[in-house]
Amino acid sequence: MSLSFQRFVLGDFATNCYVIHDGKEAILLDPACPSEELKRWVEEHGLSVSYIVNTHGHIDHIGGNAFFKEAFPSAVLAIHDGDLVYLTRPDLNLSVEVSRPFVSPLPDLVFQGEETRFSLGNREVEVLVTPGHTPGSICLFFPQEMWLFSGDTLFLGSVGRTDLPGGSFRDLMASLERIFRRFSDGVLVFPGHGPETSIGLERKNNAYYLTYIAQK
Repeated sequence: MSLSFQRFVLGDFATNCYVIHDGKEAILLDPACPSEELKRWVEEHGLSVSYIVNTHGHIDHIGGNAFFKEAFPSAVLAIHDGDLVYLTRPDLNLSVEVSRPFVSPLPDLVFQGEETRFSLGNREVEVLVTPGHTPGSICLFFPQEMWLFSGDTLFLGSVGRTDLPGGSFRDLMASLERIFRRFSDGVLVFPGHGPETSIGLERKNNAYYLTYIAQK
């Protein structure tokens, strides 16, 4: 069965929250905040949410964790070990700066290491750790579809901020180097904010990356 996805733009920071599904099972990626609209859409389409995945631990990507865990209690909440502490530290997840302090439920699954995998139906999903924006930032890659969901690692013509707690510009550029080495130009990139792009477009035009490479 083929995969498809629905994008919801949620919260004060216009976060892209994706529902990636095969018509039966779904991954809810980066729930920025509670959303009755999203919950209703999932229910109306008869989907079972198998995973709630955070690409990293900032409030605009985890703010809906508690709401959606309550709405879909069988869903596995997942984050990388490098950002685990962000879930329970409002000073790190930035909720104290933009709203009232937020503490997420603890995850059911903690990704470890540089790469791991899990399944959505008959599809294998690759989890790539891409530190820089935060220590445990991840991207999700769907090999058959050639889709890369990049969180706040890579945007159209830009990259994630590195001036926040745990950020590192050097680590982020190293993550981009690995991404550009590994993936072909035709891979579509769906970021945590803003419009989609592609590996080919960013390899040729991303000014942050090109400047870094020129200065090496």
